[in-house]
Amino acid sequence: MRKIIGVFLSMTLAVSMMAGCGGATGASSQQGAAQETEAETAKDKAEEPADAAQAAEAEAAPAESGEPAAADAEAKEESQTVASATEGELQPLAGLNLNGFNGLRPMEEMDETNELTAEDTDKMDRAMRAYTPPADSLLVNKAKNYHYYSEMNRDQQAMYDAMYMCASDPTNPDNVTVANISVDPTTSDFYEVLLVSYWGLLYDHPELFWLYNGIEADMSFGAPYQQPGNGTYMVYCYFEEPFDDFEEMMTKFNDAADEFLADIDLTKSEEVVAKDIHDKLINEVAYNTPVMEDGTESGYSNLAHTAYGALVEDNNGTPHYAVCDGYSQAYVYLLQQAGIDAAVIVGIAGNTEADAGGHAWSVVNLGGDWYEVDSTWDDAGTLDEAVNSIKDSDPFSYGYYYEALTDAEYRSKLEHALCYLTTAEITKYEPDDYYNYITKDQKYVLSLSSSSVHERASENTAGYENYGLLMKLAPVAEGVLFKLR
Repeated sequence: MRKIIGVFLSMTLAVSMMAGCGGATGASSQQGAAQETEAETAKDKAEEPADAAQAAEAEAAPAESGEPAAADAEAKEESQTVASATEGELQPLAGLNLNGFNGLRPMEEMDETNELTAEDTDKMDRAMRAYTPPADSLLVNKAKNYHYYSEMNRDQQAMYDAMYMCASDPTNPDNVTVANISVDPTTSDFYEVLLVSYWGLLYDHPELFWLYNGIEADMSFGAPYQQPGNGTYMVYCYFEEPFDDFEEMMTKFNDAADEFLADIDLTKSEEVVAKDIHDKLINEVAYNTPVMEDGTESGYSNLAHTAYGALVEDNNGTPHYAVCDGYSQAYVYLLQQAGIDAAVIVGIAGNTEADAGGHAWSVVNLGGDWYEVDSTWDDAGTLDEAVNSIKDSDPFSYGYYYEALTDAEYRSKLEHALCYLTTAEITKYEPDDYYNYITKDQKYVLSLSSSSVHERASENTAGYENYGLLMKLAPVAEGVLFKLR
């Protein structure tokens, strides 16, 4: 039996199979073309395939052991999809069905601001005077800086402040707050102010998970029929219905965050702490494919979209089960608790711009510079699921994939591929030979990382234009000092 010498199959299993953690469009898998070397001869290409018995024996070995069989090279190399010869061309590894993952909820228009009569306004004012805030707030955030708030204009900050004060106690109907702004709340200009302040608040404060997408509570806004005049307008913020589960859910969330950080050494340098949090997060959280695939209102309003889903549970009670906005918000919140500046980024992502769908990731400030981090796509657990799906149908290919994913050094590379990048790097991501894995039998090169795009939302991003208003305030990552390779 012959051995193939110097022939390497370049197989690309896209880490970005998770592309589109939120839009209607998912990304398909992208598999690389096989590469031949000068060492391959015409005789190698023309040789007849092994008989059926040899092929069956070769298939069975990896299915039981989880590793490719060492014997019967000819049967394996010529009868299996991993290296079948067709007109002199080696074919890429076959058998993986990789679907795009979606999860970020499309922007929905907020309700128009209610117009309050003089009587309504008087009731609001009396409620504010009568309200006594709780002695101890259950909202915990130790951030040194709230990035989006710091970049807002005065009107946006005024709305942000009023909403945050209202959100501090959503159980009391007398908790009414007011923002004094210079924009007429009946105009489209106010709608833009509201969008920026609302999404900025939620991304600065992932602990407000219950307000995200109106999952557990909806905030209402009202404008007096008779405004003060002189270019000043008032907008009231309040909850029409009290949030009865606030104390129970916030307690669970706070306890989960404390437990998560208990074994993170916060005395280490920022870059190490951020990496340790990243690594533990992707180890504990699993990608919530059912929620990603659920395009109904129940899917959009699932806690899997929040830091609560990542750190506690989703709506079905499954622990640590989230989609991309859950991963990214949990990562930002944990960094904030560790005293590290971070922010959520929203946009589209995919193998290419054409197949990109809605997605969320993060940026972290280390040593005064910003770095891009996509904790969702760094979670190689999803690769495990994809590879396990071919264990029975294509055991030979499965064996090689299993070998690569269980190699500690290579897995670490995959799990930090999108960690500490610049904005330019992640926007047009191109993995190099660093992400190649040479199989133990020295016959193949696997690359489980592929090129991809991450584009921040803008006014030109179809379906995500309104997120673009906030993304104008997002930090650009240009840090190059801390690289995980």
